[in-house]
Amino acid sequence: MESLAPTVSVIIPHHVGRKFIHRCLASLAISEGVTFEVLVVTSDGTYYIPEPMEHWARHIYVEGGPAHKRNEGVRQTTGETIVFLDDDTEVSPYFLYECVRGLQALPKAGMLFTRIYNGERREELDDCGSWLTWTGFLYARASNRTLSAVELTQPTRCLASKSAGCAIRRGAFYRAGGFDASYFILGEETDLAWRVWLSGQEVWYWPSAVCWHWFNTGAKPVQDFYTLQRIHTYGCRNYLRLLTSNLGTLRLVRTLPWHLLAWLVAALGFLARGQPRRAGAIGQGVAQYLSTLPATLRKRAQVQRQRVVSDAQLWPLVTTHIPWTYYPQRMIQYIWNGLHG
Repeated sequence: MESLAPTVSVIIPHHVGRKFIHRCLASLAISEGVTFEVLVVTSDGTYYIPEPMEHWARHIYVEGGPAHKRNEGVRQTTGETIVFLDDDTEVSPYFLYECVRGLQALPKAGMLFTRIYNGERREELDDCGSWLTWTGFLYARASNRTLSAVELTQPTRCLASKSAGCAIRRGAFYRAGGFDASYFILGEETDLAWRVWLSGQEVWYWPSAVCWHWFNTGAKPVQDFYTLQRIHTYGCRNYLRLLTSNLGTLRLVRTLPWHLLAWLVAALGFLARGQPRRAGAIGQGVAQYLSTLPATLRKRAQVQRQRVVSDAQLWPLVTTHIPWTYYPQRMIQYIWNGLHG
């Protein structure tokens, strides 16, 4: 790998700890079929790459959230195919090769999302594509129903999925404007994928690239990492920013009131259950959205000015129609367990 320019640049945002990131690097070490470089972008000043891996992986120190770290990682690497991994993932030996093959097989695709399993329960799906609903919320099929073998193994256009394992062409990344660092975490990959669509390229679920994600396991339980700020404040704020920036005017006028109503119902539901901190976190999300609305509107103006695909063209490709009974059931589930999905 030292004598060849890398085909793939793997960028891993890292916060603290060694256990998961070293497991991720160990899985990358046995990758086959491509030349690659690995850059760990860390805010841990004591972190270092283990000695056996130093000839093909390196790290840089960057303060900030995952979105900012990924942007900085792109600037510091050269591969035409960029792969983003969370630091708590493991990849199959041909994961990187399949990311490259997927982009080669789909010339219209600018971005791919991969098949992600749970790191502990190895055959349990973590994510495999998300689509937009009329409410403005995403529908993630892996967490809502059992997929058939055809659905699981069929490449499919989608709006987005999890950034725990995804790939993008370098040109598509810059054309779409990169990650919006103001999101910090949660929804930033959906925002980027949406802008890839608006720039005239497609986004696909590519099932041949397989990885495992250690979030929501005994080693990394949801309750320890899915904080009120992340799930409710950032969740609410970033969803509102996502819709405001990327929807066309007519769709925005139709969708945003229903979306805001859903957050209000959720907040009232938490209050009724005696959970004012959760309701307050949603209120903080709305407040942060409103306080930064001028910046969001400036971003919207730029996105809408540069888009080459209309909502009418895009809607059939990135939305899904599900039974109306799903929505009240999903709201009750959210109020009951406090988790997106």
